[in-house]
Amino acid sequence: MITTVLTALTILLVVVAAYTDIQWGRILNALTMPGILLGLILNSVRAGSEGLLLSLGGIALGLCLFLVSAVFGRIVGGGDVKLLMAVGALQGPSILVWALFYAAIIGGILAILIAVRHGILMDKIKALFASCYLRLACKVPMDIQEGPAGGPRLPYAIAISSGTLVAMLMSHVS
Repeated sequence: MITTVLTALTILLVVVAAYTDIQWGRILNALTMPGILLGLILNSVRAGSEGLLLSLGGIALGLCLFLVSAVFGRIVGGGDVKLLMAVGALQGPSILVWALFYAAIIGGILAILIAVRHGILMDKIKALFASCYLRLACKVPMDIQEGPAGGPRLPYAIAISSGTLVAMLMSHVS
């Protein structure tokens, strides 16, 4: 029963997060913070201290992405990190690892499609190489999300949400 509730809450969380990111360009704390708290509580009720540790592990993994992002430049936004922490709290670190894997693939495909649609693919590839060079050779922090004001935007919650749903589906299939 609690597993079904955790699954339903995760699906609701990622769908609403994708909607708010598309609609307003934000993933709301009012969505992610209850997701984290409910993940901690429900997993603790379901499996005691093991469930609590599972949720804490998922939260820690999501938080690690924030630390990686801080070291390499602003790769993902704070709302994206909190969404990952909430998914980790609800589903645990193993689902979150797969969600990140699928989100990276889906996000890459979406970014290429958006760049092609707006005719800026080659400009973005050049900027990415220049940014990587500056980071590696010159120790200048890179900021992948920088771009011209008013340029196309990828609401990354779409990729995170899709990746989470694929990871959850694949975990039930295997």
